[in-house]
Amino acid sequence: MLNRSRRVDCPACQGSNFWKGDPGPADVLHCRHCRAFITTYDDYIHDRIRREAAATLAAFVGARTDDELARVEALLPRSGARRQTRAA
Repeated sequence: MLNRSRRVDCPACQGSNFWKGDPGPADVLHCRHCRAFITTYDDYIHDRIRREAAATLAAFVGARTDDELARVEALLPRSGARRQTRAA
């Protein structure tokens, strides 16, 4: 579920950068093209988690359209009727 890409675009020059190995929380990423500071690994991870959580929530919220809810509501009375006839 978590996007594991370690690609980070530089905000200054838009160059592609990547974390190498297993960085520690305080490790700093500088752009390999223009040498500008980009982020720390801790901030990078927290940002990734926030983005994944937002995308997951958006997927669940977006899945509840009026048509889908109407279908569910139409099926609920049928399911209740089946349960009652089975119990009798």
